[in-house]
Amino acid sequence: MRGRIAIAAPFPYNPFMTRTNASVLGGGRKTGSGAGRLHWRAALAVAVLVALLLAALAALSGLRRGEKTGIPVLRAAAAAPSAAVRPQAGTIVFQSRVDGVWQLYSLDLASGVRNRLARSRADDLHPNVSPDGAWIAFGSMRSGAAAIWRMPRAGGAAERLSLDAGECHDPCWTADGRGLLYGSRRGNGEHIYLLDLATRRERPLTGGFWRDILPSASPDGNAVAFARNKLGWDVYRMDSDGANVRALTGKGGNCRPDWSPDGRRIAYVSDVADGKGDVWTMAPDGSDKRRITPGDESYDYNPTWSPDSRWIVYETTTGSKRNHWSLAVIPAQGGTPLLLSPQGADDRLPDWAPEPKSR
Repeated sequence: MRGRIAIAAPFPYNPFMTRTNASVLGGGRKTGSGAGRLHWRAALAVAVLVALLLAALAALSGLRRGEKTGIPVLRAAAAAPSAAVRPQAGTIVFQSRVDGVWQLYSLDLASGVRNRLARSRADDLHPNVSPDGAWIAFGSMRSGAAAIWRMPRAGGAAERLSLDAGECHDPCWTADGRGLLYGSRRGNGEHIYLLDLATRRERPLTGGFWRDILPSASPDGNAVAFARNKLGWDVYRMDSDGANVRALTGKGGNCRPDWSPDGRRIAYVSDVADGKGDVWTMAPDGSDKRRITPGDESYDYNPTWSPDSRWIVYETTTGSKRNHWSLAVIPAQGGTPLLLSPQGADDRLPDWAPEPKSR
């Protein structure tokens, strides 16, 4: 990084510059003589330049350590960034921690306005908007056990959907909007289930000794990507009926897949590059893996595509501490990310809502 440091006026006084320092820097001459005063002034100038250089190097070092991410921040009250650096419209739903409880919110990208969608005494988690843009499915403890619920996109009364058979979490709509995929823990196993919304009947799509969670349906309805913990977490895919399971990643450290709306890529989280979470994308067959988020100290999780497949919204930390999360958006091919959350927010698990379809 190159830049210039402008000095408004000479530094008036250096508290570390004693008579002894001046004598040494001045070649041992007394400061009372003209030559001594000249050497003292030269030494003072050198000390000022050295101090400025050290301060500049310290600032650059701090940026390299990740003390500041350098990610631009979108503020609703500030002038909007140019069209080249952020999407101009759309709605993102997400969970945010308020008074110790996770609640659901929406964010309008055009205005920067955040709206609370519901008020619950229980945690509402992992929102996912239906393909027609009308409903939000989410996990909640409202009934005392982890279950799948839905409510209108604009918020309002919620309806429980999943059965009482076990803990259910991380819902995802099927491509036609007629069903929901989710992970469910039952007994000693945790697998992917499909719920038919018309009949309210569910059936398992995976089984065995592994943990299977976080499903994502392909836009053509023919396949499902999901995370499996076999010898570590990896991304897998299967046919929509649960057949033909195969791994898309290997060696562990990969999870949280999300299929792009155009069907060409799968976004996911991987720690293979530096031992922490970063957003990557790959082809649906597991080839052509690309790292998307920058290689700083932040942790980047839970990527979700924009409806036009041009952008990815995800959650990120500021530096290496994972106590607070912010939403960020980045071009799908990589580039400069833009923070969407206000300072001090704790926002997670975003989903980019499709525009509502007229009926």
